[in-house]
Amino acid sequence: MTAAPRVTGRRVILAPRPQAARTEPGKGARSQSLERGLDVLETIATEGAELGVRELARRCGLSPTIVQRLVSSLASRGYIEKNGDTSRYHLGHQALALGASGEGAFDYVVAARRELERLAHEHHLNGFVSVLRGGRAIYLLAVQADGPVAIKVHPGSEMPLHSTGAGKVLLASLSDSEARKVLGARKLAAITPHTVTDPAALVALLPKVRRQGFALVNEENIPGVLSVGAPIRDRTGAVVAALSVAFPKYLEPGLTLASVEPLVTAAALRISRLLGMPPAMQMNGTTGSV
Repeated sequence: MTAAPRVTGRRVILAPRPQAARTEPGKGARSQSLERGLDVLETIATEGAELGVRELARRCGLSPTIVQRLVSSLASRGYIEKNGDTSRYHLGHQALALGASGEGAFDYVVAARRELERLAHEHHLNGFVSVLRGGRAIYLLAVQADGPVAIKVHPGSEMPLHSTGAGKVLLASLSDSEARKVLGARKLAAITPHTVTDPAALVALLPKVRRQGFALVNEENIPGVLSVGAPIRDRTGAVVAALSVAFPKYLEPGLTLASVEPLVTAAALRISRLLGMPPAMQMNGTTGSV
């Protein structure tokens, strides 16, 4: 969510890059290639950890040459991604985006879209749903605001963890040690002059996010833009996603972090209730501790 603004008439839009088109192979080759590709994809998904080409070949009963060709195709489409340090593969953003609606008996993405559309139409807030996978935050859903400034992102694209409201909520769903591992020891990217770039300083802020049940961001990701994030929980109480909104600092006098926070936490709470979040975790009309 850090693209440069583009002005169209009176409307400012932050737009991501589009996805590439796909060329469909012949019917005969498609059946065998599809089955083998799905075998590779399902093996990586089931394992829940990164796998190399030779290990995938052994588990799928295929030659390393065939698996290399399959993983190259899957990676080019974003369904798996290669770790440059280990040359092993994990699930990519496209697989995560497609699989989001299957988490739990209730489709929280459908519920979240309704909530975000309400926030967009009634309060001119750009809204998003994001998840944490493999140490990365991925956008699953985005709804543009009805107003002069729209922040547009592509579902399946990656978002910064350290400079966004949703990112901080997702970090707070981890333990401090897990968050430190995800952030690493090096200085984080200074996206704006307000971005927290010290990993230790960011981890020190997470207990407050957990305690209050939301995260506030003041111009840390886009100059002049504020953000609020809150957790979406399932029936076990675990954080499965983050709901967040972003809006220009001086768009409307009534839109402030203090006034928007109850809107966001209430929306996240309604979705969490539909997912069966334990009533004991509800606190003062919010989702309680992250």
